[in-house]
Amino acid sequence: MKTITRMECKPGMVLAEPVEHDGEVLFKAGRKIDERVMERLERFNILCVTIMEDVDYATTHYQKIQYSTDFQNFVKVYQEQLLVYKAIMISYLGTKSMDPASLMAVYNKINEYVSSEKQLLDFIYNMMPGEDELTYTASLNSALLCGAFANWMGMDAHEKKRLIMCGFFYDIGKWKLPNEILWKPGKLTDEEFEMVRKHPVIGYVLVRNDPNLSDHIKAAILMHHERMDGSGYPSHLTGDKIDKYARYMAIVDTYIAMASPRMHRRAFTPLQIIGTLEKSKEKYDNSILMPLIERISEAQIGTKVELNDGSVWEVMIITKQPYSRPILRDENGEILNLAEHPELEIEKLA
Repeated sequence: MKTITRMECKPGMVLAEPVEHDGEVLFKAGRKIDERVMERLERFNILCVTIMEDVDYATTHYQKIQYSTDFQNFVKVYQEQLLVYKAIMISYLGTKSMDPASLMAVYNKINEYVSSEKQLLDFIYNMMPGEDELTYTASLNSALLCGAFANWMGMDAHEKKRLIMCGFFYDIGKWKLPNEILWKPGKLTDEEFEMVRKHPVIGYVLVRNDPNLSDHIKAAILMHHERMDGSGYPSHLTGDKIDKYARYMAIVDTYIAMASPRMHRRAFTPLQIIGTLEKSKEKYDNSILMPLIERISEAQIGTKVELNDGSVWEVMIITKQPYSRPILRDENGEILNLAEHPELEIEKLA
């Protein structure tokens, strides 16, 4: 709802509150403004009225975020800073030179419009990037998520900045690959798949001689697809042979890949992403993964989800066995322990 002057009223607007004059109700809430309403407002010298906004018609958590002023302000500054980020990185690919402070300025300007880590997860889920910007938005979103993860993990300012810079740079090798392969809706051919798997090495070669980037950032570029059990690439490294920041980026990269919508699917919800991470815990550094899973899942308490049977529930209690199968409650107060119903799956936020 918002209050506007009588002069701002236009036909088609809907009154959110009753309009009264000397104790008499002239118009009830819900009345659509037309010429007759506007004439009576003028006759009785009604200076202001309260009207409905798009967000007032929203019935789901998803819709409420989409229509919220906070999200719209976030999107506006995000789109502005995406262009800045893209220009910085395109210039870097040509000159191999940049001021890291320029990237942190991009992060800070966007982050000013995020009030909490939970809100950031909601905003990322609701973003709809253009197909020609997917490579850049994935990296920008990764940098934003790195900041949230750094907060949750209690990193100091220096460590947090380093992790955010990893987010900006870790996938730079992909920017040398054709978009039609990177974002191909169907299955990649064997040749295309091998080309994509080369992006960590391509990226590392691009930055290895840059004195402005720390060894941790370079390692994150080279190793973010390595896995703790040796199943990753390009070198099948295991355990502590993988740089600490690369171990963070393995988790960030997986989260952002699933949280980003594609032509053939909607974005996965945070709890769906947690479910995938839980099923492959052996691939990630659990000293990092499990605290992050706990914080992400706790941030979902109070949100509403739609299950694969079409029912809508509110996340009430997070259980640790597993985190991705919480205890839910419907509008009638009925309780459902998702861990006890393997036939039911979370489909989307409601």
